[in-house]
Amino acid sequence: MSVCVLKAVPEDFAVSECLGTATGPAGAADHQYLLLTKRGYTTHQAVAAVAAHLGVEREAVAAAGLKDEDGVTEQTLSLRGAASPEQLADFNRAHAGTDYMRLSERGHGGAPVVVGELDGNCFRIVARDLDTATADALRAGPAQHNMFFVNYYDTQRFGVPGGPKQTHLLGGALIDGDDRAAFRLLRESGSPEGGQALAHDGDPAEFLAALDPRVLAFYRCAHASAEWNERLTELVADEGGADTVETDREGLRYVLPRTPAAAREVLRAAPELDCGRYRWTDGEMRYTESPRPTVVQTRVRVLGVRPDDRFPDRWACTLSFFLPSGCYATMAVTQFFQQLETV
Repeated sequence: MSVCVLKAVPEDFAVSECLGTATGPAGAADHQYLLLTKRGYTTHQAVAAVAAHLGVEREAVAAAGLKDEDGVTEQTLSLRGAASPEQLADFNRAHAGTDYMRLSERGHGGAPVVVGELDGNCFRIVARDLDTATADALRAGPAQHNMFFVNYYDTQRFGVPGGPKQTHLLGGALIDGDDRAAFRLLRESGSPEGGQALAHDGDPAEFLAALDPRVLAFYRCAHASAEWNERLTELVADEGGADTVETDREGLRYVLPRTPAAAREVLRAAPELDCGRYRWTDGEMRYTESPRPTVVQTRVRVLGVRPDDRFPDRWACTLSFFLPSGCYATMAVTQFFQQLETV
């Protein structure tokens, strides 16, 4: 399998959210929409920082999805009420630097943005450390590739970059009501809230109760995501047969299709599998199930193959594509290079 390096620097991984929001005059709207551009921060951190800077409750600031901290990302936040241009400028000055958060006004509307209503994301990704055979295959191939990839939750769902991949275990402890186990796993996580947990020497249940409930919902969702991945792994192994390869990604097991045909066999056998979701809504943690696609089709544009300026005697290329909400670009790119050998 061709192996590439992603996210060598955050600028190699650019994400722009696609969210259709109806906007209107400021005076007739209850919410202000803000475009957040960030590098080096999680969406949860950004939401908390905006709320703290403006002096509003955390639930007054909402996001429709989570964006990687180890990339440069754009997404829409909604604010109940409105921030002045001066407040936005103050926020931007306070959060400038190598890692940064930057806000600009996008408009006004009558409702907050809601998790689950995101249309998708556009990606522009630099893949590095490619060997000569892969670079030659990219140059010889089409400018656009039509591809099918198995829609796993990738490793970032289960832990921060460089940290242990166990948010699903943390979520399971929360679901079981085991606050001590959840608190221990949180302290080991390397996440921003994990750092807060390390500084807490009191009751674990008290600490967890003080967290933003949307963060706790995220951990519960990670548990449901891991269960879904396990079911999909068995499906891919059964349907793909010899045209699959088992791989370990940061301690997590995945079975990937080696050919486009193997991915299509999974799609033929089961286009969707139900997936559990947890949402904090109207003061309650709610569980629902809905279908999640097992295989997703997209078109990948290859925007140039060039010598890699970070890895001597190796090659780099830029890939551009759109994915529906909930899909992982890292998983799509991994399978793109896996299947490139067979196209």
